[in-house]
Amino acid sequence: MFSSILGSLFPSMKNSSTTPPIDPPAADESAGRITGSTWDVHPISQPATAPWHRNLSGEDFAKLYRGYQPSAMEDRWMCRSDGPDERGNMVVHVYRSWTGHEQFQIKVESRGSHGPADRGAETDGSDGQKAAITEITWDEGGEDTKVSEEDAKNLATMVCKRVLKCELD
Repeated sequence: MFSSILGSLFPSMKNSSTTPPIDPPAADESAGRITGSTWDVHPISQPATAPWHRNLSGEDFAKLYRGYQPSAMEDRWMCRSDGPDERGNMVVHVYRSWTGHEQFQIKVESRGSHGPADRGAETDGSDGQKAAITEITWDEGGEDTKVSEEDAKNLATMVCKRVLKCELD
């Protein structure tokens, strides 16, 4: 009975065995880049910032540039980037997918003009790296739930590796 009432109120639920439980979000991509234009997001409420020196390959730079759009309810993260500016530098924003609250942002500095379009270009510098993370800003939390710099960097590393599939040499 309950399902018939739901079926009359929500016709799309009548044949739920053949339809997925949720529809994937509409892709808001332009040329493979996630813009986040349809996301309802909230800025970091208790920001803390620290320097961070972590080398990136050109491939990782491109992955951070493209971002990540959740495709299922269990996906916990969404990522997008601002930039790159005229020097190839950008800011990567990472949000919790269910709440839209920004958890952290990382600043990425390009070495040379090796943005996503130049993935196959020669590397700059003796270390062979094309870019580097230079700074992290994270939500420090309230008095009872302080997030340390180390915890923020560990979380950012985990999201970059698991969600964005970065190597992070």
